[in-house]
Amino acid sequence: MEEASGQNASGDQASGKAIASFVLGLLALMTFYACPLFAVLAIVFGMGEKEGLGRAGMILGWIGVAVYALGALIGILYLLVGGTMVAVDF
Repeated sequence: MEEASGQNASGDQASGKAIASFVLGLLALMTFYACPLFAVLAIVFGMGEKEGLGRAGMILGWIGVAVYALGALIGILYLLVGGTMVAVDF
């Protein structure tokens, strides 16, 4: 449970980089167009963290990269295959 002083129950205090990594990781999942920027920054800020918010932010950043890559792949496949299909009138 968090106390008003910003420390968690074990007495450890989350670093600013860990909090930034977590917030950027969340933004990477919530915003598709800015996803690569937020995801990469979340990974960079979470690199030195072994546990807690920094680790969670780094994981969210990698998930954001995967979501963006999947979306880009689907978009490219649509342009190559689906974009050339002609509508048929019945």
